[in-house]
Amino acid sequence: MTMYFKCMLDRRVELLRMVAHVGTVTAAAHALYRSPSGVSRQIQELAKELGVELLEPEGRRVKLTPAGRTLVDYADATHRKWEETRSALVASEGLSGLVTVVAHPSAVTSLVAPALQALEEQYPGVELRIIEDQPPQSFHRLITTEADICLAAVEEGVPHRNDPRFDQRELAREPIDALMPSCHRLADKSALALRDLAEESWIVPAPGQAGHHEVLTACQSAGFTPSAVHYAREWSTVGTLVQVTGAVSLTSRFAPLPNTGAIRMLLDGDPAPARQLVLATRAGAESGPIVTAMAEVLAAQAATGLRAPEMWLIADEGVARA
Repeated sequence: MTMYFKCMLDRRVELLRMVAHVGTVTAAAHALYRSPSGVSRQIQELAKELGVELLEPEGRRVKLTPAGRTLVDYADATHRKWEETRSALVASEGLSGLVTVVAHPSAVTSLVAPALQALEEQYPGVELRIIEDQPPQSFHRLITTEADICLAAVEEGVPHRNDPRFDQRELAREPIDALMPSCHRLADKSALALRDLAEESWIVPAPGQAGHHEVLTACQSAGFTPSAVHYAREWSTVGTLVQVTGAVSLTSRFAPLPNTGAIRMLLDGDPAPARQLVLATRAGAESGPIVTAMAEVLAAQAATGLRAPEMWLIADEGVARA
């Protein structure tokens, strides 16, 4: 367990802060690798010592009481100040040390991994560790200090940009492309409008999976609800189903396209779907030299990937095209 409470707050306050972050004692215990009964007991002990109620039930979840909110706000401000102080100390000692990046799969393959060599050459004192994960878990890892930097697509599970616990900055606007079988009637087009696929059968992530809501929202913005015939989200699975069944799907620009025979088609028109990629850190850490260096390298890699389709089309050269 890499979590621990480096800014010297009472550990029970940290437990309360995590409950506030995830909404249930059970989820907080899971994020902190503790037992729900232990987390509940310690928060109750803290409430008894302070003489106030800190949590109250809200359906299947819990919410902070006014006293609990005051305590968590204090903890958030203390964490921010600690991160600012730690960044200043690191800056005075030079750019070195371990930095852990948590990112969704396509960001790992198309942004973080290609940037490794550049980072090693520019900052030989930095050791980079990568964790593949999706929101909201990736943001949990920031809170627990398991990760220092998070790369995420803005979708369900990503905290609001005004959340005081995090600093979020836009890294890139990533276009969304259509994925269709090589024999599709529209395969000879150079680009399509999303509404051109309104009558097609679709492959979409299953309800509750990352990307499901985003696909529905993109299609609905184009004036239709996709007719889902299969549910999948892993790249090779989706590509295979698209090519074999004749259905269509959507894929992000940075997602590699395995050699399944399916082709990627650029989407234009209004609206042209895209998703926002953000780089997030704990509040107060955003000006640190390691975070700043990582942001610069990853932003450059994102710009390169968007300019050069050959970098993100990983497929059979006889089938795939920009």
